[in-house]
Amino acid sequence: MKFNLYRASIAAIAIITSLTSLTASVKAQETQPLVPLELYWSSQREDNFVTATLEGKNSAEEAGYSYARTEACVFRKQKPGTVPLNLYWSAQRGDNFTTATSVGARSAKEARYTFARVEGYVFRQQQPGTVPLNLYWSAQRGDNFTTATSEGAASAKEAGYTFARVEGYVFPASQCQ
Repeated sequence: MKFNLYRASIAAIAIITSLTSLTASVKAQETQPLVPLELYWSSQREDNFVTATLEGKNSAEEAGYSYARTEACVFRKQKPGTVPLNLYWSAQRGDNFTTATSVGARSAKEARYTFARVEGYVFRQQQPGTVPLNLYWSAQRGDNFTTATSEGAASAKEAGYTFARVEGYVFPASQCQ
């Protein structure tokens, strides 16, 4: 009887410790100001998709997209001087379009994209330590490609994309916690 009580006590302590660790992990994620902006690629759709949310990551994986790299770090919550990084979707084109400018939002609406969600927040103006978040467009693929890395820019140019504009300013991928 004592042995079973002892084992039950140890099991209860293990469960409480696990729950405490999980709670601490969730709280740490909530307080992290910067989150990775991850690039996913669908060869079937020929679509580049950047996301900073768990919902975006899950939907990319469910749709058969492959993880390519972390493009940058964005804020999870809005800070002074930042604007929303909005995700739009076009079922007709099979294209995800991530933009932080009013020009981008207007273009998305005119092309009949639907608003999906806010992916994070980016600076409107360049700040110390930030890099441009650039938008490229491929008319051939009907694809918008938002990138902040030299690899992304080189891939875009190599695939025939044209530079559209700077969407905002983000921290390099190395700054994500």
